[in-house]
Amino acid sequence: MGNGPSIFVRTPQEHLEHMWRNPSPLAHFCPPGHVRVYLLPEWTRGKNPMKEPWAALKNDFALEPTGELDLKKVKDKWALERCSAIDLERMQPFEEQYKGRLSLLALKVLADSKGIVWMYEPTPSEDTASIRADRLRIVRQYDAAVERILEATLGRISKLLDNGVVGQSVSHYYPEYSGVDPGLPDVPQEAHSEEPSVKENVGEAECDKTSAALYQQQRQLIFFAALLFLLFSGALGRYAQFGRDLAFGW
Repeated sequence: MGNGPSIFVRTPQEHLEHMWRNPSPLAHFCPPGHVRVYLLPEWTRGKNPMKEPWAALKNDFALEPTGELDLKKVKDKWALERCSAIDLERMQPFEEQYKGRLSLLALKVLADSKGIVWMYEPTPSEDTASIRADRLRIVRQYDAAVERILEATLGRISKLLDNGVVGQSVSHYYPEYSGVDPGLPDVPQEAHSEEPSVKENVGEAECDKTSAALYQQQRQLIFFAALLFLLFSGALGRYAQFGRDLAFGW
C-alpha cells in the first residue's frame, strides 16, 4: 500500500516543518547506487530552485538495477500526488521519456554540480487539496487537545504543590525533618495515662484518614508528573501518525 495523499499521513508541508524542527543532515556524499533528491513542495516556473535549499525536502533514493529512479519512491516518501524534475538549464519542468521513471542519462543531465536532482510537486488536484485541508483541521484539534492536557496537568501539579503535599508527607512520616520536636511534651507521665482511651481511638482514626489522603495525593502527583514527562518528551505531543490517528474521533 502506497503513502499517497491521505488524512493518515503527513502532508509535504508537515514533512518540511518536521525537518526544520528535527534536523537530520544527509551524509556528505550520496551512497553508491542512490541519487540525492531535493524536492520543493511549491515552485514557480522560471525561478532558480537552488536559491532556496532550506525550503526543500531532502533524501537519498535507491536506484533500480537499470540505474533508473522510480518516481513512486519519491511520491510515497512525502505523500505526493505527483512529482516532476526541474530542468535547471531551462528553469522549467522536465518531461520524462518514460512516465514515472527517470533514466540514468536523464539523472546525469538534470543533476546540479553537486549531483543533486531538483524536483517539485505540481499543483495538486482539488481532491488532494481537500484531503490535506481535512487533515490540517484534525491536526489542529489534536494539538489543541494536547495543549489542554498539558495545561490541566500543570494546573493540577501546581495545586498539589501549593497544598504542601510533599511537605505534609515528609512531616507526617518523618517528624524529625518537620522542625517540630517528635517527642512527647514535657507533661507528667501520670497525665498521659489519665487520658481517655476514646480520645486515643479518635486520634488513631484521624491519623489513618490523614495518611490515606496524603497517599492519594502522592499518587496523583506521581501520575501527573509522569504525564507531564510524556508531554515534554514528545511521546504525546509529537506529530506522530499514531497520535494523530487517535485524534480522529474527537
